[in-house]
Amino acid sequence: MEASEGTCMITAKHIPWEPIATLPEDRKDGRRLLLWEVDLPVIGRWDSDREGWEDPESMHILEEVTHWADINPPV
Repeated sequence: MEASEGTCMITAKHIPWEPIATLPEDRKDGRRLLLWEVDLPVIGRWDSDREGWEDPESMHILEEVTHWADINPPV
């Protein structure tokens, strides 16, 4: 499919979501991950002091994280 003049075609790869139970321990190092909480994707990180997932901006604890995916840069 070609984009017509004045439009932009955006493509995205499938996000390889994994159940949170499969998260490798090395991902709990404070890095930001893409998390699925209830019915929304969110950016979060593991807080080892509180032993839970948190929003890195608001520091709010994420209660119902079910899946995760690495955040990968564009290629």
